[in-house]
Amino acid sequence: SVANSAYAGMILGYRTIGVNVGHATYSLTTSYVTIDSNMTVRFIAPPSGTVEVEVQINYNTGTGASALLYFGLSDAASYNRVADEYEQLVFEGARFQTYEPITHKFIVPGLTAGDTYNYWLGAKISSTTGTPTLQWGGSNDGRYQDFVMKVTALPKAAADFAVYG
Repeated sequence: SVANSAYAGMILGYRTIGVNVGHATYSLTTSYVTIDSNMTVRFIAPPSGTVEVEVQINYNTGTGASALLYFGLSDAASYNRVADEYEQLVFEGARFQTYEPITHKFIVPGLTAGDTYNYWLGAKISSTTGTPTLQWGGSNDGRYQDFVMKVTALPKAAADFAVYG
């Protein structure tokens, strides 16, 4: 394998919320906020210094006109963006498009190998008309998908093997 890629593909951190708990929802706002202080993942950066952060959650557009959903990575439980490039458009839902499963991935290069990092999910919406929400969990049938935040090590950037840009 490419030098400094020994951990590529290894899951470095994992968090799930929603297994055998009641349904949970969060009404989105037009400013970035962390959804829940528990929606975080902690990990040690791999030798490559590059990771993939994957987030899974359910989105309900509500009854308003279509709105743009954005996710951001925060380095604190009270939203503090990691960098501009980690505030990204995730989805544009149509009116009444309920229960839309969302899976989004961030590629984060430039980490210091061996350092510990902690990221939280932040989110916002372009319009709160119709009360768009994020949803997760449940302990009976008809439940929402679980919230998942997972960090996977990626290989060292090397021509023809791993290209980030």
